[in-house]
Amino acid sequence: MANDTLLEPRKIPSQERSRKTVAAIYEAATDIFVNTGYAEATTDQIAEKAGVSIGTLYNYFPGKEAILYGLWEKYEKEIKVITDQADQDIRKKGSFDRSIVPVLLNLALELVSYERVQNRLFISQIGLPETIIQKRRELGLYMEATMEAVFRDFSNVRVRNPKIGVHIIWATVQAVFHDYIISVSDEIKPEDFIDELGDMMSRYIFADEAQE
Repeated sequence: MANDTLLEPRKIPSQERSRKTVAAIYEAATDIFVNTGYAEATTDQIAEKAGVSIGTLYNYFPGKEAILYGLWEKYEKEIKVITDQADQDIRKKGSFDRSIVPVLLNLALELVSYERVQNRLFISQIGLPETIIQKRRELGLYMEATMEAVFRDFSNVRVRNPKIGVHIIWATVQAVFHDYIISVSDEIKPEDFIDELGDMMSRYIFADEAQE
């Protein structure tokens, strides 16, 4: 685990000007990390693209890992908000049925889409710090645990082992969506793809109902 002092910003921006400076650094770092690669990126490149001096960059961040970690925290917060909202919507509805499956799949497609810069930054990159890799694992477990609780709380879900079932579903959905995005997204409409995948997932989730 990296030293925490290498991950924390040196100074929290409190004025509008300093907030704009930090935002410019984050934007520049995102572009360079995605297009150059985190391992090859340097703070000099980030500062130049952000239009600030290297001294100004170091005034806010001890190094590029702290910038990446700041970007991760924003991404993690976004994913948790989306996950929690989906959980709340299901529980507010009071049931987990077939109509919810396509909604969740559309959400999953958005989360894994390569169009999302964050995915190219945190999912597809090689050479990320162990800190980020561990945080990525923890976020995956958080998402799985949220859905596992839903599976346990609704009796019409017929998955025998919710923990294993959720892991299988999430791994399958990620693999299928990645293949869809790379291979056939130009040929098959997203809504048609979701319909077919939703039917397959529903047969697994509501196994006994599908046979009645």
